[in-house]
Amino acid sequence: MIEPRLIKNLIPIELVNFLDLEFTMIRDCMKKLNSSSGFDDPTVPNSFSWYSPICFEALSMYIKPIIEKELGEELYPSYSFGRIYMHGSELKKHTDRKSSEITVSCCLRKDPLVDWSLFFEHKNSVYEFNCDVGDAVIGCGNLDPHWRPVYTGKEHVQAFMQYVRKNGEFSHLKYDTRPCLASPYELTNDLIKNEYSNK
Repeated sequence: MIEPRLIKNLIPIELVNFLDLEFTMIRDCMKKLNSSSGFDDPTVPNSFSWYSPICFEALSMYIKPIIEKELGEELYPSYSFGRIYMHGSELKKHTDRKSSEITVSCCLRKDPLVDWSLFFEHKNSVYEFNCDVGDAVIGCGNLDPHWRPVYTGKEHVQAFMQYVRKNGEFSHLKYDTRPCLASPYELTNDLIKNEYSNK
């Protein structure tokens, strides 16, 4: 296990702004099409969530050398995820799937009037992180419970990059069992689908 930690300014602000724009465009497109896709996440009601948006799949590769240097070990990317939290959203205390052996949670946009902390519980201690735009928190998403309180701001955009250790017990979950990054969730195998449905 690794101790949860904050990396300041992991993503350059110009790239942050681009990623925020691209992901928000996905949300706005779904709204325009009157689609429920992305708005039906049972984990966090009143939010927009998207599995493996290409912009964040690319981001997972972009930051991988930095994360590997921080942890001192080689990683495989498994999947990425994005979420736009809206007023009243709550991320309840939970752990993630096995494919989230190493999770990197990056702040892309926040309400400047609201500090909204991310909490991790690790070895009976609680860690609180209040990220600025471009900052990221690294932790063991599949082992350490993490959560946020009810969100009181307008919108908060977060990108999640998930990894497994190249030489670890979950290395077979590289790409979340998909043939490659940027491919859809439907191409994960039954091992992933069954784990997700039982979360």
